[in-house]
Amino acid sequence: MSLLALYAAVSATWLFISAIPTLLAFKRAAESLEKLMDATREELPDTMAAIRLSGMEISDLTMELSDLGQEITQGVKSSTRAVRIAEERLRGLTNMPSPPPPPPSALLQTIPRQKTETGALVVARTAKGIKEGIVRGRAILQLFFTFTHYSRLALNYFRKQAKK
Repeated sequence: MSLLALYAAVSATWLFISAIPTLLAFKRAAESLEKLMDATREELPDTMAAIRLSGMEISDLTMELSDLGQEITQGVKSSTRAVRIAEERLRGLTNMPSPPPPPPSALLQTIPRQKTETGALVVARTAKGIKEGIVRGRAILQLFFTFTHYSRLALNYFRKQAKK
């Protein structure tokens, strides 16, 4: 019986000794978790406030973009309306019957008429000028940004060369 008690004592001792590394690993994990929780407790309120602020800014930006979209839609509608009116007036002018030819004696006495521009032609010419201006402006901006991009690339290249 004493032999059995000796075996039980040796087995229990061996079990406790072999469990020591596992218990130490649990202790390190608990300390690490405690540090993580402390850092979370310190950083989480600031992070949540920043996320809340970002959410409000995104909401404001979304509303501004929505308003801008509505303004653009209204501008397009009014432009379309103006183009339709101009087109209708132009059609009305082209569909007007031509005046009867003057008598031959009146041809000698007529004063040459000056060309008068109709509102539709002025609108069309102005729209064409605005369109050309926008195209030129875009081309100039694209040229500027391309020049800036290549200048930056060259500057970075020369900086790297100077470091070597």
